[in-house]
Amino acid sequence: MIHTHYMRRFFYDKTTVALQKLGYAVFFLAYKIFVSLEIKGKENIKHLTGPIILAANHTNELDVTSIPLVLPFFSPLYPIFFVMNPIEKFKTFGWRSYIYGTTFLNMLGGYSIYSGYKDYATSLEDHISILKNGGTLCIFPEGKRTRDGNLNPARGGLGFLIHTTGATVVPVVIDTFFNMSVIDFFTRRRKVVITILPPMTKQDIISENIENPSTEDYRGWSQKVMDKIKFALN
Repeated sequence: MIHTHYMRRFFYDKTTVALQKLGYAVFFLAYKIFVSLEIKGKENIKHLTGPIILAANHTNELDVTSIPLVLPFFSPLYPIFFVMNPIEKFKTFGWRSYIYGTTFLNMLGGYSIYSGYKDYATSLEDHISILKNGGTLCIFPEGKRTRDGNLNPARGGLGFLIHTTGATVVPVVIDTFFNMSVIDFFTRRRKVVITILPPMTKQDIISENIENPSTEDYRGWSQKVMDKIKFALN
């Protein structure tokens, strides 16, 4: 099934790139002023070329605003696109649903999955295109934010993207925006550390030669990346 309106020229859309650069500047200043944010391991992405998947644990809604800051402003890996839930799911976010509109999310590079198909190839169609065009994609393998501060089991989307595109995976450890209050944010009471771990190739993650992987195979490959993040958090 071909969705003609999905065929976007991601890397030639100057408006989208400009909005993402604006978002980078806004959040860089916000974290510089209000939050004690430290980013470690930048040397691990210094010489990488696309396609790249940044795979991070999901601690808070603020995660998506901090991920772009792991790259220098003029990095060739920029912009970063995000795998995100359909817009309809943000309607349950109370007053924040008025903020989470399409323009705001596009500024952050968000591209929704296509839900309801029960098929990774269709659900992640746009994201596959991004990677096959040499782009940089961020995914939260858990598929949702933590509710208790602990990591959730990985879902299969990351494993599918690795198997399908052969992209290099860079695990990113966020420690942590979990339960950060508005007072914490504006008074610098909390320190957040983001650590960029060494990259993992497809061969590092998928050692088996499986012709038709199952959902469990995809989940297992995703979990290998999450295990790296879990080890770094402990």
